[in-house]
Amino acid sequence: MRHRARWRQNSLAIALIVAGNMSPQYASAAPIDFTAEIGSRFESNASNSDKPSDRLADGFLMLSLDVGTKGVWGRDWRWRASLSGQGEEAYRFNGLSQIDGGVRLGVERKFGLGWSAPRLQFDLFPFFRGSGQDGGSGFGLVPSVTFVWQMFERSGLAIRYAPSWFFAEGTLFNSAAQEAGISGWFDLFPSTRLFVNYAFRYGDVVSYATPPRPDIAAIAIVQEPTNVFGSERMAYRFDATTRSVQAGVDQTLTTHLKLRAMYRFEITQRGALEYANHIAELGLRVKF
Repeated sequence: MRHRARWRQNSLAIALIVAGNMSPQYASAAPIDFTAEIGSRFESNASNSDKPSDRLADGFLMLSLDVGTKGVWGRDWRWRASLSGQGEEAYRFNGLSQIDGGVRLGVERKFGLGWSAPRLQFDLFPFFRGSGQDGGSGFGLVPSVTFVWQMFERSGLAIRYAPSWFFAEGTLFNSAAQEAGISGWFDLFPSTRLFVNYAFRYGDVVSYATPPRPDIAAIAIVQEPTNVFGSERMAYRFDATTRSVQAGVDQTLTTHLKLRAMYRFEITQRGALEYANHIAELGLRVKF
């Protein structure tokens, strides 16, 4: 009950922050873009464990909203700013549910003219997260730099680097990470885009196990009991490397409606510890 009360309080707080910032003066300052996406995600190993007895799957209902504007500075510079929020509700384990809300700020430098000109993007995303887990709520910051090059008329690639920090109420969920990735896309048809991504991440992860695991305890920075999966388990935070490969398709249905289907395989390693996760997503995006 305490988890659910905190979840409702955090959700209300973020809604009030967004509503307070969307004043008539802001709305009239520049053209406003509004994007909403609803979808679902399935994770085969939401508990982040390498033992079959501890691998617990779950599905999530996801909703994201983005309200923003953009403009240009001269010939080569562009800027964008938006209020962004996203939430996910777990189907089986309510404690995994969470909601994020923050401000996305970005600038882009274009090198040359035409569709093939390379672009360098700088983004900053400070956010607040409300979590269903005790101690899981807090504030985070994700800056990023991305190099985008559309080498051919129907395809291109992007290289991204993004450090991240999260300052949670409880020490278990405090985290820092470095992530780098490369992605490519190909427009099979004018309305159909195929994409593939590879990412490498090094940083803090949380793994859940029962009974307590001496092998993980030996490398854990923090460990504490939790009942997020319906029975008491030990949660461990430690640093590890995660590699992921993702592939999917964006299908434009109408002028304002787009369907996305995606599959991602992740593998996390730290010494002898190794676990994998299969993740599938399906989403419907509406843009006005």
